[in-house]
This record gives sequence, C-alpha cells and structure tokens, in this order.
Amino acid sequence: MALRQHNPPSGSLPQPPSSGRFPERIDLAAVAGLVVLCTLAWCSANAVWSIAALREPTAYLDPEKCDVIHALAMMKAGTQGEFLPLAWKEVHHLGAPYAANWNDWPFIEELLVNSFSLLAAAFGLFTGLNIAAMLGNSLAAAVFYLVARTSACSPRWAFVGALAFGLAPFIFAQQPFHITCEWVWQIPLFLPVWRCVASPPGLAFGTPEFRRAIVVGFVAGLLNPYYTNILCQLTLLGAAMEFYRSRSRPALLAAFCVIGAAATAFALMNIDTWTYKFAHGANPGALVREYKWLEIYGLKIKDLVVPPPTHRSAVLAAFSVAHRQVAPLLDEAASYQGIIGLACLVWLVATAIKATLDGRHANVPLEVWQLLWIVLMFTTGGLNAIIGAMGFTMFRGGSRYAIVILAITLMYAARRLSRIEAADGGGKESGGNILWPVAAVGACLLILWDQVPRPPTADDKATITRQVAADREFTARMESALPDGAMVFQMPVMQFPESPAPGVPSYDHFRPYLYSRNLRYSFGSMKGREREQWQAAVQGKLLENATLDQQAQQIRINVNNARLAVDELRRLGFSAIYINRNGFPDRGKGIEEAMLELGYTRPPIRNATGDLACFVLSDAAAPTKE
Repeated sequence: MALRQHNPPSGSLPQPPSSGRFPERIDLAAVAGLVVLCTLAWCSANAVWSIAALREPTAYLDPEKCDVIHALAMMKAGTQGEFLPLAWKEVHHLGAPYAANWNDWPFIEELLVNSFSLLAAAFGLFTGLNIAAMLGNSLAAAVFYLVARTSACSPRWAFVGALAFGLAPFIFAQQPFHITCEWVWQIPLFLPVWRCVASPPGLAFGTPEFRRAIVVGFVAGLLNPYYTNILCQLTLLGAAMEFYRSRSRPALLAAFCVIGAAATAFALMNIDTWTYKFAHGANPGALVREYKWLEIYGLKIKDLVVPPPTHRSAVLAAFSVAHRQVAPLLDEAASYQGIIGLACLVWLVATAIKATLDGRHANVPLEVWQLLWIVLMFTTGGLNAIIGAMGFTMFRGGSRYAIVILAITLMYAARRLSRIEAADGGGKESGGNILWPVAAVGACLLILWDQVPRPPTADDKATITRQVAADREFTARMESALPDGAMVFQMPVMQFPESPAPGVPSYDHFRPYLYSRNLRYSFGSMKGREREQWQAAVQGKLLENATLDQQAQQIRINVNNARLAVDELRRLGFSAIYINRNGFPDRGKGIEEAMLELGYTRPPIRNATGDLACFVLSDAAAPTKE
C-alpha cells in the first residue's frame, strides 16, 4: 500500500526507490523464494519429508496441543456441508439424539475454516490441516514482503524481514491446534494503514489509500478477532494523534470508516449467532471466560526474550524448560521475538530514547507509540485486565499480540536499513558495499537456525502414528458392530466447548467422530441450553450412590441404578456406551463390572492404546424391556 510520507528533515537519509505498487518480476521471484524457504522450514520443524508423513497429523493427543482435535472436527463438519458461513450450524453426527448446536459461540473465522475444509475434502483431513498450517508460514512471509516493497523497503531487507515474520516462533507455536491464530498474513497489511492515519495530513476520503484501508479493515473483520481488535485500536490511536496535531475532522472520520469496515465484516460473520439467539433465546452459558486467564495469558515483556523449549540450541532449550518450570504465569502463545526481532526491537527503543534525551521529541518513531500502547493495554495487569475486571474478558490471550510487535519492529528495521544502505551506495546495481548482501544472507541464516523449531523425534512421530491408527481401528470396529446411524453415548459427560474433565481434554470426545462415517455421538452440542442437561442426569443416575473401593481401586456402582440409566439410554435410542477410561479414577472398571452384571457379557470394544472402550447395548443376554 502506498503511503503518504512525512517530509524528510534536512540531512535525512535518502529513500530507496519505491514504486508505491506491488513491483515486478524480481519481486515475484523473491516471493517464490520465500514460499520455498518457509515450506522447507515447516517440513523441517515437523519432520515431514514424504507423502506418507504429510498424511499424519503433526500433533494429536499431546496435552499442550490437543485442541487440534477441535480444529479437525470443525474441518470435518465443513467437508460435510455442516459448517457453512453465515448459516446456522447443526452437526448431525454429534449431539445425539439431537443435532449438535454450534451457533451459540461467536466464531468469526468461518471462511477460514471452510477453506481448510476444502483442502481436507481434496486431500484428506490430516493432509488438509498440514497444508493449511504450511500455508500459514508462506502466506505471512509473502504478504509482509509485498507490503515492505511498497513501504520504501529495498528488496534485500524486505526479504529478510519477511523471512523473520513468516518463520515467527509464534506461528510455529500455534500450529496446528490454534490454526486460526496461526494465520497472521493480514497483520502486515495493518502497518501502512496505521502509518497513514497517523501521518500528516491523515487518511483522506476518496484516495487510493482510503480505499485500500477500507478493504484491509473489512478483510480483518472476517478473520481472527484478536487481530481485528488491534487494527481498530491502533487505527484509532494514530488518528487521534493526528487529530491532536491538525484538528482535521475529515481525517478522523476517515479513520473511523476503517474501523466501521472491520465492524461491518465482524457483524456479518456473527449473523448466524445473532439470528440463532433471536430465534432461540440468549445462551449466556456458552461463552464463559474467567478473569484469571487475562492474568495468566497476558503479554509479558520477559517472554519476548525467552526462546521456546523446541529451540535448536540445547542451551537455549534447557533455559526455556527451566523457566517454564518456575514461571507462575506461562506464555500461551510463544512471544519469543527471535534474535533478529529482538535486535530490531532494541534498535527501535534505543532510537526513541536517544531522540528523547536529545530533545527531539518529534523524531520519536511512530512505532514506539504503537508498541507502548500494546504493552500498556495487553500486558499482565494492564488496561485489558482492568476492562476484564469490569466483565469484558473476551481477549484473554494478550500474549498473542507479540506477533504484532514483531511485525512492527521488523518493518521499521527494514525501512531504516534500506535508507542507510541507499545512503552508503549499497542499493546500486553495481559498485555497492559487499557487506550489505553478506549481512542480509547472514541474517537469513540466523533466522533459519534461531526461529525454526527442532523437529520431533522418531519416537514422537511414532506415538502419533500409533494413536491415530488405534483410534481409526477402534472406530471401524464400532461401525462394524453397530447399525448405520447408531447413537453412542459418551462418558464421562463433558460440556462443549472449553470444558475439560479430570483426565480428559476439552475435545477428546471428538476423536471417533474424525474417523466415523455413519455413527452419531452424544458429545459436541454447545453448553448452556437446557436441552443438553439430560446427559448429566443420566450419568448421575448411573453413578448415584457409587463408592470408591480404595483397596480394589474400583468404583462400586449400584446395579439397579445402572439398569435404570442403561434403560433410559436404550429408550432414547442409543446403541452403545463409549467410555474414555482416563476420565474415571478406576479406569472404568466399575462401569465394566456393572455392565457385566446387567448381562452385557461380551467384552467391550477397546482401542489399542487402552484408553477407550465401547459397550454395545444390543449384546446383553437379557436386556430390560420397558
């Protein structure tokens, strides 16, 4: 996006050539090079070097990344036409005996999930997710480069900045379980908007800058609301600064139009939620965010310098592990900026300090005020926490704004380096200082070493393969034993979403759904509505008056209560009871014994890893009749 620049002060460094538009063939080659490097880096970070490896998920039941099951479930619903944008979402293979209601949660990134679903439909569920994750790196790098080239950055330093952004530790840390957070390609598009609204004479109606800013705002509103939030905040901040200087109301109104475009897109993506609420009443129990998470997952300055535990350096990785063991508040998003990013941040802050000490307050870079706002707003105990204490806790993960800090500082450094190199003659086609290209190549090599995570071990990959194979085979056996469309009651009963049970992550009950063709499962309808309360009642009836035999390490279940619970399930049409054994202190032994006493003598179907079991209700020798 072309920008209206400040008039350079006398003695300022010359600007490198910039056409103000996406440049030509050489830049397309650079973009292609970035895509290749980012793809290879992703393959290295995940040890995916074959088609067979691409068909396996890069994370599955790892406690820190087990939310990937939810991402996969959404993608599968999309492949079956049950996750359409703007439409009410009812997933007929979940929430049995009804269809699962997925409308009470204000999920904005529906277009993004549907694009991932198209990949899943074309290549398979796991392959589609892997390709989506891979594209997250490449697209972020490509967009950063193109924005940098239209923002007075030379090809060399635009490439370095783009590589550092596309391979940000934040992006790798979000893969693949927070796939919609990992896609950050829109953030570089924010930077020209922020500079334009804060630079004299501000954003003007009818100009190309205005039209582009409106498009950026609308696109942002269709994607992750965290990033839409920061676009709106810094647009308003920059516009307010310019209004303070110039008192230009049209420029301020133009900036509000950008925010309005983002709000319009946000509202568009909430049509399904709002209309469902209007038709069926409010469900305040669906979206519950405890205040404590604003403190735990707030932005922390120290985490900008703490590398992830997957760092390629054994020393830095050990330091990270030791830090995580003693830190009272953990970093949810991998805020680490990387060595290059930290160098850019230090340079920016040092420039601001020097300008302030020299009395040149007008020369404090705009980027410093942007970073200061992010820190004041989203750091642990900051303004976002104060707002949260008043009841608005939606943006609990303030650490996610570390990726915005990285984008700001990298773009600043790329522009400054481009000017300095142009002044030195390094930007000329011939006769330039050889140190500049050498420095750029060295920076790229440092980025590849510092920011690309250490690949998983062969044992880690084998564990995922074994878990996937066990669940796939387990689901196939259930489908063989049950009629088409049979309903399966899942225990322990869990609410959805974001409601783990002791021993069972929030979305673990989706596992058989990923492989199933025709079975229907009780889990997966959004919490908070009275319709879903029956499940807890049935489980309560089954476990009523149950006791834990400490000596036998087994739950003793009242057989009469168990009979009543099973009869109720059969009356509702359920054909099987599925147990995640990790959700019971006795690993489900008591339930299994009670089922045997009820006449279900055939051993339950079990998965190879031993944590799942399924009792087929038609297998009873003499089931109770109503």
